[in-house]
Amino acid sequence: MARLLPLLLLVGCGTKSIGLGLGAEHDARLVANLYTWPCASGGMTDSGATTPGIEWEGVFNYDVTLEYAPDALLDRGLPDSGCVEGLDLFARDAGAGGLDIPDAAPVWSNGEESGVMARHSPGFYGATVFNNEHSCQDAQDLLGEGTLLSDAGVFSGKHTPTPGVYESVTLTGDVSSTSGLEFGATVTAEWEASDWSDAWVQLRREDGGSLVESVTCRAEGNSFTVDKAVWALTSSAIRTDVTNLYVAVENSGTTQTDDGQYIEVITRAMHVAVVQD
Repeated sequence: MARLLPLLLLVGCGTKSIGLGLGAEHDARLVANLYTWPCASGGMTDSGATTPGIEWEGVFNYDVTLEYAPDALLDRGLPDSGCVEGLDLFARDAGAGGLDIPDAAPVWSNGEESGVMARHSPGFYGATVFNNEHSCQDAQDLLGEGTLLSDAGVFSGKHTPTPGVYESVTLTGDVSSTSGLEFGATVTAEWEASDWSDAWVQLRREDGGSLVESVTCRAEGNSFTVDKAVWALTSSAIRTDVTNLYVAVENSGTTQTDDGQYIEVITRAMHVAVVQD
């Protein structure tokens, strides 16, 4: 057996024999993030009376990200319950294990919308839909049936889950449209949405546009209150100029490629308390 060892090691070092992405761990993640704000059809009549109209979630931004890190994808899973500090739900790279997808120039499509995803770093691709920025297009229309990948190597044909019904989000409490929540303020979020697998809120304390600290909480039902228990996970000593609040619903799942790699797929719709330029 000792004479066979060098031969076995050489076979294992052959580039074509390395089974990248063939373990049980996730290898890739495709996320469609839809950011929304409140829109209404009300107005003032000729007599000066105000009509309440209909409220809905309009779209102010939409982005798609794709991470590829075979057997080394960063964990961005929601807490099983309660709240957690510092969870990074929005990818900006694919981490230390990021690798470019062979023969890929990923394209995303969502109904009538489509575009190329730019490569930003090894294993990380992204695209932003600017033509819906700060619009009152109905979020439900843009959610479509999910976001489809093409020209993405072995991940071509994979898509994010079909969204649920997403209607409106209401924030009750002291919330500024420019600075968000005052430190320690109690704010309750309620939403009209159905057929989503998960709901969560994220308190995001920012300074000069950069995230300083965050708290992410899993929500049960269709409401959540930011209270003392949530604020206890933050520090009043940290300087911020905006404390934003994201209220999100999402559908997620995992699917496998023909060659055995695992890709996590997520569709999100997120109401944002402070919409920044």
